[in-house]
Amino acid sequence: MRNYLYFILTTLILFVGCQKDPELTRPVKFTATVTVKSDENLNIPSQGAIITLTNKTNGASYQAFVLENGQATFESITPGLYSISGTLVISAQSYSELAGYYVEDNVSFTDSYDNVDIYADRVFSLELKAGKTGNWVFKQIYYAGSNSSTGASFRDVFLEIYNNSNQVLYADSLYFGQVGGKNNNNAGEYYLPNFQYDWSKSVGMVVESGKDANKDYIYAHTLFRIPSDGSGKKYPVQPGQSIIIAANAVDHTNSYESNNATPVTITNPALTINLSHADFEVNLIEFLRPKDGSAYTPYRFDVDNINVPNVDVLHVSSGNDLILDALGRDAYFIVDPKGKSIDMENLRSFAAPDIREVIATTRVYKQIPIEVVVDAVELQHPVASSRVPKRLPTTLDAGRTHVPGGQYSSQSLVRKTLKTVNGRRILKDTNNSEEDFGFLQKADPSKSASSFID
Repeated sequence: MRNYLYFILTTLILFVGCQKDPELTRPVKFTATVTVKSDENLNIPSQGAIITLTNKTNGASYQAFVLENGQATFESITPGLYSISGTLVISAQSYSELAGYYVEDNVSFTDSYDNVDIYADRVFSLELKAGKTGNWVFKQIYYAGSNSSTGASFRDVFLEIYNNSNQVLYADSLYFGQVGGKNNNNAGEYYLPNFQYDWSKSVGMVVESGKDANKDYIYAHTLFRIPSDGSGKKYPVQPGQSIIIAANAVDHTNSYESNNATPVTITNPALTINLSHADFEVNLIEFLRPKDGSAYTPYRFDVDNINVPNVDVLHVSSGNDLILDALGRDAYFIVDPKGKSIDMENLRSFAAPDIREVIATTRVYKQIPIEVVVDAVELQHPVASSRVPKRLPTTLDAGRTHVPGGQYSSQSLVRKTLKTVNGRRILKDTNNSEEDFGFLQKADPSKSASSFID
């Protein structure tokens, strides 16, 4: 009898203990109060903007339109941690009438927040702003790589930069790279509310008067430059054309010799691509070679194709090759400093905020003002529960994107075509990567029609 009573009591305790707190499971109401801010101080109503909530745990997404009262209301959502984004698109005609001057394309206003807790009824404010757009944009980003055993793994990745303007541009002295950031969701003294680094707390942080360390700058993990012969016109790129920058400009569909004379073999060429005709490649051998002449063994896979120009390597905080994070925990930028008084050769460097003692060997990141950034794209993991804190300011990218197949899938991100004018494709650039990009089942460095999507 004693054992029977003990069993009943234990079962009851387990049953009660496993019940969820009803306050954490009942649906809650969320209201977004939305305003629009323009550089010209135009009176733009927020009505019609789309607000999107995405549950960080299960990926569930909710959308609502902003009504005439400037609010979007979600009457019943599951409590949890959410990312929030808002987008308002004003037609070119409407914006031209409002601003009093002609604009060719639609104008997008965006805002976003990450890791917002919604566990009770809540009202939240968003201020939509026009994002930065430029003549240079990322057209294709192949970061996922191909199968790690039968393909080329991380070695066949590339970035494609596109001339989205209607005039000839010159790639000479164009800068690009990757943005540093924190790849976990831990809270702490040196982190922002969304768990990303609070760069204002970096040791020795300096910003220009009136600037914000987190909103007005990015912090580069890598920084590269397209070379120039001094004329500034060595590498013309026609309107609607692009340049491809390969991590390793070799034919990855065939075997080739590595830096230690051991062949690199591919068992399934169909999974990977030929990058031997890339316009540029990234090679870190000379950058990493010790200046004191001490012994040095070049990285096996950082093979240098002498027929493809190398980009100039200005900064790499860690790593021995151009490694694009196959999991999507990355962000990329293009900088065109022409006409700006920014000395890209002498940028300030700062350690991550949670590093409190900075010595000669400390990993540092280059501080870049967003005013010279002409395009930036942030990625994310395809699985909601595996996503890390957003690292780009909203003014550079209000969203994030990914290939659905994830790492080593051979898939690439491709910017969508907005319209075609006299045979020239104008690519979509709303400053929200989630809206601007689609994907190819297999990366395509051909620059042909097959490398675009509509």
